[in-house]
Amino acid sequence: MGECVEKISHSCGSSNGLQVFEDEDGSHNGYCYACGVYVPDPYKSKPAGYKPPKALKKSPEEIDVELAEIGECVATFLHKRKLNESTLSYFGDKVGVSPVDGETPDILYRPYTWEGELRAYKCKVLGKKGAWSVGDQSEVDLYGWEQAIRTGSKTLYITEGEEDAKALWQVLTKNNKGTDYEDFGQAVCSLPHGAGAAVKDLLRLKAKINKHFQNVVLVFDMDKPGQEAASSVTAKVFPKAKTAILPEKDANDALMEGKSKALVKSVLWNAKEQKNTKLVWGGDVHKEAMVKAEFGVSWPFTEITRLTRGIRKGETIYIGSAQKMGKSEMVDTIGAHLIKEHGWKIMMAKPEQANVKTYKMMAAKMEGKVFHDPNVAFDAEAYERAGRLLKDNLCMLNLYQHMGFETLKDDIGEAVANGVDAVFVDPITNLTNGMKSADANTKLQEIAQELAAMALDLNIVIFIFCHLRNPDGGPDHDRGGKVLTSQFAGSRAMGRSCNYMFGLEGNKDPDLSEEERNLRQLVLLDDREFGEAGVQNLYWDRKTTLFNEV
Repeated sequence: MGECVEKISHSCGSSNGLQVFEDEDGSHNGYCYACGVYVPDPYKSKPAGYKPPKALKKSPEEIDVELAEIGECVATFLHKRKLNESTLSYFGDKVGVSPVDGETPDILYRPYTWEGELRAYKCKVLGKKGAWSVGDQSEVDLYGWEQAIRTGSKTLYITEGEEDAKALWQVLTKNNKGTDYEDFGQAVCSLPHGAGAAVKDLLRLKAKINKHFQNVVLVFDMDKPGQEAASSVTAKVFPKAKTAILPEKDANDALMEGKSKALVKSVLWNAKEQKNTKLVWGGDVHKEAMVKAEFGVSWPFTEITRLTRGIRKGETIYIGSAQKMGKSEMVDTIGAHLIKEHGWKIMMAKPEQANVKTYKMMAAKMEGKVFHDPNVAFDAEAYERAGRLLKDNLCMLNLYQHMGFETLKDDIGEAVANGVDAVFVDPITNLTNGMKSADANTKLQEIAQELAAMALDLNIVIFIFCHLRNPDGGPDHDRGGKVLTSQFAGSRAMGRSCNYMFGLEGNKDPDLSEEERNLRQLVLLDDREFGEAGVQNLYWDRKTTLFNEV
């Protein structure tokens, strides 16, 4: 969406009527508000090497004034698009007229809200390319969202563009006239940022959509970008969503070509769930598979990095240990390493630990300092250094001692929409609290499979930390007992679904010295990628809270 960078003179004689907008791809276009002319290349007359200024930052007061001015405009019939005045009024659209004759529709303003409050207008020159926004249109609801939730409909239709939403609503409303459904409104919305941002936007808004609607129908364009976006949305956001096969490229084209009945039929009756699994032939992946295999990003530990070839997105990694054996320390160690060394954003889902404690422990790992123990002097400078990295790269869930898988899936989706690369769930067994043993194992099998699919679909890595069942014989885990894959809760499903399984071993026998009690072994138990096995010997230093390689 274009942002205004400057106001310059125009050939019409205006000294500053030509506003120049910079698109996301760095290109520029302009619109002269003095004479109502769209200028596709506003810098054509500028000397070679001219560098436009950065986008102008308007004050909140200036934006409010501009929004109010647009709000004074009215809706009108768009002849070329065949969109009625009542349709534009329903969606809250405003139409600016030409400054030359004061009558010809010139600019279309589409409103965007957030939680019922007007945030921005998305502006478009009618009949020409060129778009920009007034206000902040980055984090908004779907276009037409407030109208959609007021309908009380169980089904939400989502189009790719605003004019398609208006066209579809207009056709569906007309189709209901004279029927038993005349008084029932249709919930029609549009993506706020087009097909390219469909997954990101719908992941961000998924919880709100699920709160108000039971069914989703995607009415995206029939071109390649639109259909690829529909496939991605059904794979990553709404697996049960139906997809409409339109009679024209998009809903507005169908209206303009006189195919309203065919549009209604395709949306109401012929929309179907996409089959996200299909046959793939060798030729489809030949070029992709020819790319040389690359190492993932490093672990905090050299031997584990060597064995696994690094941490790769699209994979799930399980780490199991007995209670109070350093599992949470391992969570924080890996998370801090990914932020500090690789600049990743991470999400921590730790329902058994308060977020303030999680933040302090992560800060400790960033600096090798202790921040949570009142017996240790608090190093404010070190804490602030850690905060500079943690503030924008660590997100946590606002819960404690309760976490459900259905809500967790939505939270992960929203985190990914905000740029998260890795998710830590500690412990996964919290998702089955209160269940009988047999039911819990069945549920964990389902969760393991879904998390593996989410990691692949969302292109993230998911670390799952798990409590262990007691050994059938020999010493307990906190007395040096070996960790086995069969001791993971839901182990069979985890073994099938995950890429790696690790066990954290140690001996906390009070008869041992403190140094011996703080020794740990991170053991690679199951490697689906390369079939490796091995051990990383570690020592946990109480003074720094860090694991050191032995």
